[in-house]
Amino acid sequence: MSQYTLTPKPGCERYTIQVGWNPHRNFYATVLDFSWDPVTDPDNEPDAVRLGIDETILDPTDVLVAVDPYAVIPDELLAMLRADKNAHPPRH
Repeated sequence: MSQYTLTPKPGCERYTIQVGWNPHRNFYATVLDFSWDPVTDPDNEPDAVRLGIDETILDPTDVLVAVDPYAVIPDELLAMLRADKNAHPPRH
């Protein structure tokens, strides 16, 4: 399994952004705000992105496109995700 926590873009500091290759041999991405309280801040509901939970994602580009509005994506991340997949390929 791999997991990379990305740096939020300006204006997206409220989010925790992670991408990786999971043990089920699937890419995943999450963009979540763990500090939001709907009781004290009901009018400021955060975005939420969760990919790779209910669907199979075998192309790392898909997860990077999903988090791009929120995170700074390092130049080498695409290659790192592909290497993670190659090290632990999907089961057929």
